[in-house]
Order: sequence, then structure tokens, then C-alpha cells
Amino acid sequence: MRKSQTRDLILIAFYAALAVALDYVSAMIPFLNMSQGGSINLAVVPIFVASYHLGWKKGIAAGLIWWLIGFLLGMNNWFVDPIQYALDYIIPAMICGLASIMPRIGKISNLFSGVVTMMVLKYGAHLLSGVYYWPPEGAVRGSSAAWVYSLGYNLWYNLATLIVAMILVPLLVQRLTAAKNDFVGLKKANEKN
Repeated sequence: MRKSQTRDLILIAFYAALAVALDYVSAMIPFLNMSQGGSINLAVVPIFVASYHLGWKKGIAAGLIWWLIGFLLGMNNWFVDPIQYALDYIIPAMICGLASIMPRIGKISNLFSGVVTMMVLKYGAHLLSGVYYWPPEGAVRGSSAAWVYSLGYNLWYNLATLIVAMILVPLLVQRLTAAKNDFVGLKKANEKN
């Protein structure tokens, strides 16, 4: 194995471990957690940074390892069926790893376009899970009441997570690039998408 491959494997493991640790810490802070599942998820920050640092493929790998370790530790334990589980856990972890595929939009860095787009997609996965698997009491799966409930329930914590990620991800990337780390997923202003 080449030195760069070993380095990348170590960094993927580091970002995944950091995400697991932040997931664990977040679970212990009551005001970050919703009463029926979902939380302000600090763990997405290292997965976003992994995507920009190592590229989207390795970002997805970090996200999947984050999910797998969380699963093995019993952190991702709300299971109704495989589709619900994928919508609540696996797909959002993979989506966060895709952030670096987004292009720059004019003068807007792909740091912002990637984080915003992927958080919207993550919200969409949670929204669909809520509509079809976690409708409010007395509502039918897929009904308009389930849509309204899921839209509101999943919006606040995903929006709060987006705000946290919009602050922390650019700050961390800026600090790490200043330390001469090469960020392969970060698109420079003069770079074509």
C-alpha cells in the first residue's frame, strides 16, 4: 500500500471516529435532541470536512463508517424496516460525504453550496421517513397530516444543524488549509467545476 493510501485510510478513520464521538456527545445534551428522534447533529461536520479534504468518494466512506460504528455501538437503533432505516441513517450519512461534488456558484464557494445542498437532501430523507414511517398519532402514513407533521418536526433540527455546519465547516477548512493541508474537494475560484 502506498503512503498516500495509508494516509487517506487513517484520515477516513479519524473523521468517522470524530463523527461517532460527536454523535455520542450530542446524545448526552438534552436540548440538542428531539423527543421522538432526530437531533442537532454535530457529527455531520467532520463528514463534510472529510468530503472537502479527501474528495467525495472518501467522504462517503467516512460517512458509512460513521454509520456502521454507530450501528455497532447501538446508537442508530430506531428500526421499523430496511427502507426506513436507510432513510433515517444510511442515506443521510452518505449524503453528507457527497458535499464536495457541488460546484462553485459564481463567487459562492462549493463549501457553502455543498453543505446547503446536502443538508436539504438529508432533510428530504428524514422528511420521507417521517411521512411514511413516523406519522403523528391518529394520522395515516402518507397523508397530508403526516406530511405537515414531518415537514415541521424535521425542519427545525435540520435547519439548526445546517446553521452549525455553515459556521464550523468553512472555519475548520480554512484553519486546516492554512496548515498546508491539501483539500482535493475544495474548488478554487479560478478552477473549472
